[in-house]
Amino acid sequence: MLTAIAFYKNKAPFGGKAHSQGCCTFPQMRVQYGIYISGKGAAGAGIAGAEHWVDAATLRSEKELAEAAERCTVFGRVTPEQKRQLVHALQKRGHTVAMTGDGVNDVLALKDADCGIAMASGAQAASQVAQLVLLDSDFAALPSVVAEGRRVINNIQRSASLFLVKNIFSFLLSIVALGLPLAYPFQPLQLSLVTFATIGAPAFFLALEPNHELVHGKFMRNVLRKALPGGLTDFLLVFCAQGFGFAFDIPSEMVGTICTLVILCVGLQILWGVCIPFTPLHWAIWGSMAAAGIGGVLLLAPWLPLVRLNLGGVLVLIVLLALSAPTLAGLTFLGERLHGVYNDLKNKHARKQA
Repeated sequence: MLTAIAFYKNKAPFGGKAHSQGCCTFPQMRVQYGIYISGKGAAGAGIAGAEHWVDAATLRSEKELAEAAERCTVFGRVTPEQKRQLVHALQKRGHTVAMTGDGVNDVLALKDADCGIAMASGAQAASQVAQLVLLDSDFAALPSVVAEGRRVINNIQRSASLFLVKNIFSFLLSIVALGLPLAYPFQPLQLSLVTFATIGAPAFFLALEPNHELVHGKFMRNVLRKALPGGLTDFLLVFCAQGFGFAFDIPSEMVGTICTLVILCVGLQILWGVCIPFTPLHWAIWGSMAAAGIGGVLLLAPWLPLVRLNLGGVLVLIVLLALSAPTLAGLTFLGERLHGVYNDLKNKHARKQA
């Protein structure tokens, strides 16, 4: 128990919140805001703010209970209905709520919480409504559960953002190719090289590495925020390459070569951003993928097929490569600003409702 408390106190994104109802019940845990933990001696267990306590029997209304949930740390003599009301109050304030319990009196709150965690040694009804059952009935197992969940979510977010870059780019380019008299510039083998070096191989290794960083925000929102700038950058630069090819009468084979080199460069820049913060493993992944991409262009050019560029093609390639980093950085900055504005408006709306 104390191991789990220390984990949430030191590594979780919240301060300790405790629910004290006597030594006969198990802890209640609130993800992303606090922990409710049962048993005597919350202060002795290292719970920060244990001096802020309340006797739930004195709380006569749901409004008083909701206010106490934000103000207090330790709760005593909480009824089953009040437990459920605490869960609802925290959910209304935008918190993700988890709860652990072992008895029939915990069933209501376990069922309504975002994540219900039951003890196998407890009541069968509690195990039936919970999303997660601790088979050894040991609360100290939760830190490793949380760590594994963070690894899966964070790594899938990073890998998904790499894959979604190509999907966004291909979708937009296909729509434009249908509506304008522009040929699709890529051959399947050209895209295979880019996909291997910037998406497939690095995503495989990144998905397997340990990652215990805190999970922030919503999954799809995070993935789209990371993938949209890269996908839009690829689309804009390839569209410009086709425009230059049409304006200066550059052969379609050269346009395809230019587009392949441009999206390879952008893909390596996106992979660079995904690898931050750099570790020895991340340096090895990025360096090997850059070598694979550049080596594939040099060694496999006749089979991809990539053709030699004339002076006009070289100049177009240099211009587009020079624009790739500023375009990607600008779109990323714009996306972060819009995300910040959205969060400000959301928080302001939540405060008004509160």
